[in-house]
Amino acid sequence: MKSFGASLRALSGRFALAFVLCASATAGGVVFVNRYIDNRVDSIPRVELTTAPVGSHGMNFLIVGSDSRSWIKNASDYSAFSDPETQNAPPRSDTMMVLHADGDHSFAVSFPRDLWVNIPGKGEAKLNAAFNDGPQKVVDTLKDDFDVPVNHYLEVDFETFEGVVNAVGNVPVWIPGVVLDKETGLHTPYGAGCYWLDGPTALAYVRSREIMIVDPNGTYDPDTGLRWRPLDGTADIGRIQRQQDFVKKLGSIAVSRALKDPTIAPDIVDAVVPNLHADRGFDRSALNALVNAFRGLASGDQSLQFQTLPWTGPATRGGGQSVVLVKRPEADAVLARLRGDVVTEPAPTTTAAPAAATPIRPSDVRVRVLNASGVTGAAGEADQALSNRGFVSGGIGNWTGASLTKSQIRYGPQDVAKAQLLASVVPGADLVTDSTIAGDLVLVIGPGFKGVGASLPKDTAARPPAAAPLSPEEACNEAWR
Repeated sequence: MKSFGASLRALSGRFALAFVLCASATAGGVVFVNRYIDNRVDSIPRVELTTAPVGSHGMNFLIVGSDSRSWIKNASDYSAFSDPETQNAPPRSDTMMVLHADGDHSFAVSFPRDLWVNIPGKGEAKLNAAFNDGPQKVVDTLKDDFDVPVNHYLEVDFETFEGVVNAVGNVPVWIPGVVLDKETGLHTPYGAGCYWLDGPTALAYVRSREIMIVDPNGTYDPDTGLRWRPLDGTADIGRIQRQQDFVKKLGSIAVSRALKDPTIAPDIVDAVVPNLHADRGFDRSALNALVNAFRGLASGDQSLQFQTLPWTGPATRGGGQSVVLVKRPEADAVLARLRGDVVTEPAPTTTAAPAAATPIRPSDVRVRVLNASGVTGAAGEADQALSNRGFVSGGIGNWTGASLTKSQIRYGPQDVAKAQLLASVVPGADLVTDSTIAGDLVLVIGPGFKGVGASLPKDTAARPPAAAPLSPEEACNEAWR
């Protein structure tokens, strides 16, 4: 198991977004404290950076989490957040997040800390190494490697996160069992349930990379007298998902409570500003862009989408380092959205569908067919067969992703009903959610493809599934409302 200090260095910029969104969203809902907010924004410590001018399609905010320990003031914190390896080390950051703030078209992307990149002036290394030379090097790396411009920079630390959670109140999180992370101190001894996390406990949760869950078939631990297994097998990547889920929920609570009770705005802003660093151009207009990006979270609107940059690995680079690589072409579509080259309509709200939902017919579904079967002409034949059954052709091509064992129907989160309709004539294909896809569906023909099935009856139409009772986990996620 990694040292406690190593875990601390793994603090991720992914949850740094929570600090900023809470302050910004709160400020946006409070009219009578505008002057106070303006003054506090003006007092944010500034970082000298060369950033890109703001374009016509939103702003890009590079948000990182620094492991600076300058805030430590007592022996208890010193022991918990330092070790001999990190006490005198410069602040570091691992994974970073880029938020493309463009109102209802906003989009947030986490960049894995072990992503293998070419750092300008240094050569190939893990992305987290770019921060060793300061934030300008990170800005330059994102531009040179991914053509992603950074318009604003925000950096936060441990203490800020705890302060924001405490300012908005505890946050409900579903824990699937008895879990433990010896490095962060996370422990839920009461088993599966809805836990309301305060600042320190929330910090332990979002930092956890070695989270274990009790399992009778797991490995015995003499320290606890119990058997454990990893909660997920992906460590850092699994942590990204947990942190993104927490950020969305924390943002929802911040927006909602700020609109209902404007008096909490100064508390949240005061929790953020002392430990926040920003570029010199970060002003109230930038703050307002963040407000607009997160405003829909209070009502459950999923217009702000979160994703991890598609990756593949692990791979070995740089003298034996274990790294992950950018996955093409999937990453290209994500990066295009960050550049503002592609504007994707937001997903619909998560409220239950009305009983008389408008039916979806083949003429409503555009399908692009990609060939991964190894059979020449298979994509063209499938495209023609789908057209004969009323589907709209989105063109054909060859699949350039990882090898497949069977066919796939890939669709955006908002197009479940369309995917189900297509699946009714492509038996055996897997349904795969792909947040980089908007509008069209993608049918990837895999080995053993048997062709498009029989024609649909004239009255066939897919409808969104009827609303179902909430599961305990879903009820927990909605408990704060």
